[in-house]
Amino acid sequence: MKQINYNYRLFGRSKGRGKNNKISNLAKEIELKKINPLKYNVIDIGSGYGESTIELGRRYKEKIFIACEKYIDGINNIAKKNKDELLNNIFIFQGNVNQLFDEYCTNNSISEVWVLFPDPWPKKRHLKRRLINTIFFNKLKKILKKNSIIHITSDSKLYISEILKYIYEIKNDFLWLNQNKQEWNYSNLDLPKTKYYKKALKNGLKPFYVKLLKL
Repeated sequence: MKQINYNYRLFGRSKGRGKNNKISNLAKEIELKKINPLKYNVIDIGSGYGESTIELGRRYKEKIFIACEKYIDGINNIAKKNKDELLNNIFIFQGNVNQLFDEYCTNNSISEVWVLFPDPWPKKRHLKRRLINTIFFNKLKKILKKNSIIHITSDSKLYISEILKYIYEIKNDFLWLNQNKQEWNYSNLDLPKTKYYKKALKNGLKPFYVKLLKL
């Protein structure tokens, strides 16, 4: 794997509690080397164990999927499932997504972005660690192609409120497509049902889904 640039901080655990804390050879084989802007490139940010990446890669084999994840167990799991299902459209980037944006993504090179259940960092002292903010959207504005789609989901009411505030601030560059109650409900939609989606339901939470169009 490409060495992580530690100018881009990574929060939370990168390794599991088991003995296997190394990137597998399978994962190294599908490490992201570069992005071809002529392709339909999709970034799955915080892909976890890869439920969303694998399901989307299976559904849309004509698209390129880049799983951006720091957790080694998750990365290895994506690589194994990728091989088991004989997919050839999935690549892995281990590290901070801002590093991916800055070092790999040229202007107008990305066609779609998924951010499913980003860490809400609920403690007040950790709020600055939240992924979605003005800086995030300004970077997306540069790297996304015209009419690109952004999918965002969270089960944290406070984080959802903050995300909606940012969406209002960027309304000149991004159009909020699903502005009705039925289309906010993640459970009603044909979207990947990840580990964190199931955890949200178990805890009595209602995942809120936002779909944006880059103008």
